[in-house]
Amino acid sequence: MRTKLVLAGLGVATAGAAFGGIAMAADPTNTVRAPYAQAATSVGPSGSIVQKTNTIASVSKPETGLYCVVLAAGIDAGRAVPAATLSASADWGSEIRVSRNHGSCPGNSIRVTTGTNGAAADQAFYLVIP
Repeated sequence: MRTKLVLAGLGVATAGAAFGGIAMAADPTNTVRAPYAQAATSVGPSGSIVQKTNTIASVSKPETGLYCVVLAAGIDAGRAVPAATLSASADWGSEIRVSRNHGSCPGNSIRVTTGTNGAAADQAFYLVIP
């Protein structure tokens, strides 16, 4: 019974970070704390960082709907299990996908692709690595 309670608590904390809950919105500055995540960020459609933990090194947007989130040293993208969700401002019919260390992004990064109705489109999103 105790194990289930701990896992449920971790799930709530991770979901909060992923969906812009307490862990992401607690600090109005650019750098935030997400105590139950290795890394977390909120990214605008233009690729601008809205908020991030200090374990996110940078975010770039090389083309429409393609974002490269570079992780700080000490966080191994190859061993990460990233979770991303679109912001509430995303268009209906939108999609989001993540991949680790994709060739179109720098080393030690998470590639996030967003689109609408099967075509690449810029969308705001949240990314968390528990």
